Amino acid sequence: MRGEFWHKEILARRLRQTAEACGATVQVEVTVRVNDVPHYIDLLFEKGGRRFVAEPEQTSRRVHNDVAKAVAVGAELLLIVTSDAPTAHACQRRLQRLPIANANLKVIACPLGAALEILRQTLNNANGQAARVAPALTKEP
Repeated sequence: MRGEFWHKEILARRLRQTAEACGATVQVEVTVRVNDVPHYIDLLFEKGGRRFVAEPEQTSRRVHNDVAKAVAVGAELLLIVTSDAPTAHACQRRLQRLPIANANLKVIACPLGAALEILRQTLNNANGQAARVAPALTKEP
């Protein structure tokens, strides 16, 4: 991960620890091609043949890239994890303006505490039916 201390050591590390505790395989800095350009997914979780992406963000500027990367890797869930509620709301506002090409992708932008619980619920239910998690932000067609 290319971010600074808060990004790597606070947000990403806690997400990785939670995922590993739930039995998921965790990959860091996964290269994915979007429009023939390499991009990096901060955290890719796999469990029960399902894929989930987490992108820690400190601003809303890159959420469009986060969505494109999650779609390219075939993820079911994209967690955009922020350090605080105002940043999460800014991400949610920006996401509402984006077209989300993959109807199977659920996108949630929230602070770390909520993201850890959503990740825990999702991964604990990954071998069965998809978990119902909140707060959710999905684009309806």
